[in-house]
Amino acid sequence: MRMIWLIASREYLENVRTKGFWITILIFPVIFIGIYFLQSVLSDATPTRYYLLIDQSGKYEQAVDVAIERNHQRRVLQTFVQYLLDNRIENDFELTAANASTAADKLVDDVDANQVAALDDWLSNGGLDFALVMATPYLKPNSPAFEQPENQFFLADLPDEVDISAPPADIVKALRPYLTGQKSIGSDDNSGPLFALILIPKNVDEFINRPGATPQAPNPSAGIQYWASNLTDSRLPEAIANSINAEIRKQEYEKLELNTELVRNVQRTRMPLNQLDPSAALGEEAVSMADTFRQFAPIGFVYLMFISLMQNVQYLLSNTIEEKSNRIIEVLLASVTAGELMMGKLLGIGLAGLTTIAVWLLSFYLFITLYDSSDTELISQILEVVLSSDLIPWFVFYYFAGYALYSGVFLAIGSLCNTLKEAQAMMTPMIMIQVVPLATMFFIVLDPNNTLVRIMSWFPLFTPYVMMNRAAANPPLVDVIGTTIMLIASIVLVLWMSGKIFKHGVLRTGQPPKIIELFRLFRSPK
Repeated sequence: MRMIWLIASREYLENVRTKGFWITILIFPVIFIGIYFLQSVLSDATPTRYYLLIDQSGKYEQAVDVAIERNHQRRVLQTFVQYLLDNRIENDFELTAANASTAADKLVDDVDANQVAALDDWLSNGGLDFALVMATPYLKPNSPAFEQPENQFFLADLPDEVDISAPPADIVKALRPYLTGQKSIGSDDNSGPLFALILIPKNVDEFINRPGATPQAPNPSAGIQYWASNLTDSRLPEAIANSINAEIRKQEYEKLELNTELVRNVQRTRMPLNQLDPSAALGEEAVSMADTFRQFAPIGFVYLMFISLMQNVQYLLSNTIEEKSNRIIEVLLASVTAGELMMGKLLGIGLAGLTTIAVWLLSFYLFITLYDSSDTELISQILEVVLSSDLIPWFVFYYFAGYALYSGVFLAIGSLCNTLKEAQAMMTPMIMIQVVPLATMFFIVLDPNNTLVRIMSWFPLFTPYVMMNRAAANPPLVDVIGTTIMLIASIVLVLWMSGKIFKHGVLRTGQPPKIIELFRLFRSPK
């Protein structure tokens, strides 16, 4: 046992003393934090976008204006809720988030039901000024003033060469250089590329789809034409379509002599739906935000497990091949047995893996502590919920079980290969096996106890990932006990087989042995 600890110490120190080890460890939190700040910058760095509206029908210009204003009001609401969360007095993030977003959610729902009525109500009730007055009791003293986001979309001046009474095809032809960025368009003293053209033909009402009508063949020129080079940002065309469709429905109500105000009120009527957990204690059945986070937390654990395990087994594989190619391993085997060397390597690299996880957790803790904001506070609250749950023992067990299982396989591969090129060819199937539970982990969280998922849990190479993914759903006891027994038995078998291969393969040179030679190794008494 003493020799195993000596070898483990050597392996551990040999890894943690290298610059590459620390660069590899720190690059993960650095990238994570960098992505966090990059997303914040990108969300605030949306450029001014110019658009043109040509409504030859003369019916829907106001509806498009409402859609543009609706998009701006959504951004105002989102920024306002963020401002309230950043400067609130209350520390309970669930209660505060609920209080802060109730009014905003209601307005957004109202806008979805009827854009014109909801926007009129919001503006007639004082809009943002009224919301700021209502939020004052929840704000800290000396809170900074709320900075309203600027308008994102601006109506550009129509170029002189464009005739709005011309056929739509001629209008598009004249504006195509502006849409493709060859020419700039602007409003007042500012100019830039034309982001979008909303063209509403004179006969647009002929293309309204009504229930019971014969479906028409797809026609790009039928209905409203939305021209834009940006094909990924669908917020504006969706807002315009919703607003115009709301206006069309209003016209239909008026034709049927229905009271549009009553119809609007009916559309904005809703029933609350409360999610309840039957397995919770009496009086605590309501599903909280913490319960939701806990349900999806295993996905984060699975990612952490995969990244850490792959890093550790890579160290194990590369160290073994390097020592074998340099013949250092022959010197080591002169003082210790192959079994002691193998177990020492497994233990030493495993400790390096724990160091990796500890450094990651410490980095995130320092980031959350030193960079104080509503987003990081939310992350800290989520971590507190997760760490106070019963998922930690599951993670510890399946992490070590997964490491023991996969490290035995990769150590055997390393002992058989003389170069990393040979090892990469042999390790690819093992990596692909681990991709399967990773690719299905979101679906596993949604339905953790279906038949296929339960079958996957009994496959030992999938067990650590799949069972960790099912941990928050209280899987059946037969699955927990049965898969654990099978996993432990598989670890013992894999380590025994790896010991046999390691003992005979670590001193082997030349081509890796064939499969039939490996079977002979397993049958040999030594």
